[in-house]
Amino acid sequence: MMRPSAPAFPEITTERLRLVCPAAPDFDATAAYLMPGARAFVDQFPDEEAVWWSIATIIGHWHLRGYGHFAVLEKATGMHVGLVGPWFPKGWPEPELSWQLLDGAEGKGYATEAARGVLDWLFREKGWASCISLVDEANPRSTALVERLGARAEGLFDHKITGEMRIWRHLPKTQAGRKLLEGLA
Repeated sequence: MMRPSAPAFPEITTERLRLVCPAAPDFDATAAYLMPGARAFVDQFPDEEAVWWSIATIIGHWHLRGYGHFAVLEKATGMHVGLVGPWFPKGWPEPELSWQLLDGAEGKGYATEAARGVLDWLFREKGWASCISLVDEANPRSTALVERLGARAEGLFDHKITGEMRIWRHLPKTQAGRKLLEGLA
């Protein structure tokens, strides 16, 4: 009898951060997200039930797609600071690199550092040729982030729930990637 292989739960390390899979058995998602006193998400519903469903969706995405958001932890303190990773829910035009920092973690460069680590992992380890980020044009911090990452603006994507967002294209920092970017200009 063949047993299905366990999903791989990668870990990415950067200078200041550890990015761990929240679906991994050694990550306590309940303590990180659901226990009283857990740090609140930006734009989080105050409803504990809605938060539970969001966390279940994030963990389930890893099992359904083989990739997903990483829990971002400070190396020095172990403190959870956000989620960064690829995301491809139903209705999206293609896989997206997205980020969400927890309250109090903004403005420290964590999103940029984590996103660079994830992009490197996607392009080198997963073999992706590109991915996008969907950014609300009324969000100047996220627009500045995708520009720092070297993404190029493309068209607009209009979703019935999230509304209109600008598509930003990420490509590998290789000669082939630069040629693709030049062709998109």
